[in-house]
Amino acid sequence: MLANARGFTLIEVLMAVVIVGILASVALRSIQQGVENSRIRGTQTEMEGLVQAIAGNPGLYANGFRSDFGYVGDVGALPSSLDNLVTNPGSYSTWDGPYIGGRFSEDTDGYKKDSWGNTYSFTGGITIASTGGGSTPLTTSVAAAAGDLTSTPVVGTITDAGGNPPGDSSVAVSVKITYPDGTGGTTNTTVNPSSGGAFSFTGIPVGIRTVEAVYRATNDTVLSYAAVLPKTGATLTMRLPDAPFAASGGGGGGGGSASIEYVTGSAATSGGQNNNVQFSIINNGTASATISSLKATYAGGGYFRYILWASTTVFNENFPRAGSGDVCSFTSSQTIAAGETVQIDLQSFKWTPWGGPSQDMTGVSFSILFSDGSSVSFSTGWQQMRDILLIWTLNIGQGNDQHDL
Repeated sequence: MLANARGFTLIEVLMAVVIVGILASVALRSIQQGVENSRIRGTQTEMEGLVQAIAGNPGLYANGFRSDFGYVGDVGALPSSLDNLVTNPGSYSTWDGPYIGGRFSEDTDGYKKDSWGNTYSFTGGITIASTGGGSTPLTTSVAAAAGDLTSTPVVGTITDAGGNPPGDSSVAVSVKITYPDGTGGTTNTTVNPSSGGAFSFTGIPVGIRTVEAVYRATNDTVLSYAAVLPKTGATLTMRLPDAPFAASGGGGGGGGSASIEYVTGSAATSGGQNNNVQFSIINNGTASATISSLKATYAGGGYFRYILWASTTVFNENFPRAGSGDVCSFTSSQTIAAGETVQIDLQSFKWTPWGGPSQDMTGVSFSILFSDGSSVSFSTGWQQMRDILLIWTLNIGQGNDQHDL
């Protein structure tokens, strides 16, 4: 044995043990955090699956229409508990579940528990919450409000094959929509269109709905399918296969018809940040028109909160705001008489549906579709520039050489 060979001292052994303990502690915390993150991701994924089971997957389409609306689309109401997604709540004939996948075959209640094994809280039919193991609460919502799924508008127009509105024959036209009643069966609502062919329904749950229009004899019938989307509902254009309205004077039936047109040069932006849009329409027809909604289509983004009809607020939605292509139902229908001009304002455009900075709508092209089937198009301009030009013109008319505005 070599003379200078020796073993480890007690202090060296203790230091090695301490270092190993520190490393083990760090590694354990890292593993625990990894497990916690995995549980969070797993719970979030599962909650998203529950949302789609309730309201459907918005990314699934068939024949150009959204095709999946989940439990609400089949039943017409929100589930009272998560159990309804797997078990028929009461021999409902419209129930087409289970709406949860088969990955819970071994743990039949697994869909009701988060990754920590705690039961989800399900309140109001739209909010799913997890305690997150006590450290990171997680919450998701099916919709901003229950009515966004169970009570939406469906609007449209009905004409004959020649494009003629029904006119005075509107009382002989019936438009019927069929939808689930929320308790396992189906129901329907029938309305008569206006003389201009416009019709509307309210309180329709999301889903694929059948809409049938009938004029007198059964051969003058048209059937359409509407993909009723959350909150915005659906807009339909229906046309009978024959032209029965033409025989009564182009659909007027002697009672006249409305003709809504854009007032040239009336469109402008206003407000300190040009985030309001105003324009005017005129009824150049011989009959009044009743408007219950409008749909504004435009490019460039922006979401508005208010619609004013002749200074009366008829639409006020803030969460979310309305955007391009959304059907905006009025709080009360508005009538524009023959020869009358009305100013309409779309106000408080923001960057996102939930607010944010103001959106400048200067120079944006708009197409407005009204519930009676009429439409107008225009491009916005600068309100401030219009004011300046007006003052400048007045100064010239008064012989004032001081145009330094």
